[in-house]
Amino acid sequence: MAWLHKLDWLLEKLEAFILASAILLMALNSVGNVFGRYLFNQSLYFSEELNQFLIIFVTFTGCSYAARHNRHISMSAFVEQLTGKPAAASLLLINLLTAALLMWLTWASIGYVQSAARVGRASSALQLPLHYIYLVIPLGLGMSGLQFLRHAFIQLLVLLGCREAPPRHVDAPLPPQA
Repeated sequence: MAWLHKLDWLLEKLEAFILASAILLMALNSVGNVFGRYLFNQSLYFSEELNQFLIIFVTFTGCSYAARHNRHISMSAFVEQLTGKPAAASLLLINLLTAALLMWLTWASIGYVQSAARVGRASSALQLPLHYIYLVIPLGLGMSGLQFLRHAFIQLLVLLGCREAPPRHVDAPLPPQA
């Protein structure tokens, strides 16, 4: 089981590295393009396309990273009213349904990547095969689904009495309106 924790740690660090690198590269690319346009009257021909690819990477890698840290968008008004085993049962159901949806989306996106590979379409500026870029879609969705399965397993352990319920993240309240 120690190898699973090491793998999880490694994947978390890899996700964080991809997110930080992609966001930094987007900023550098955009700033470089602005300097090129205004100082040299020459834009980087690939700038917009590169940023689009980086946004795809940030979106699907960020989806997994947010699921890992339980920082995804959720409708929690109902669950926040529950405590103990009813809360664990509802969170188990929510996490299982979300994982099932993400696994189905993973399967559908694999078909999409395969069809993009069959067509052989390449990006216009960089001439990269688009199916290479699109590979991050099923990877990110699949990793997100696995994170929701992990959360479901934790809730199952809570329901069985083998583990304490993890603390819930509560956002800071909004300041009162004047």
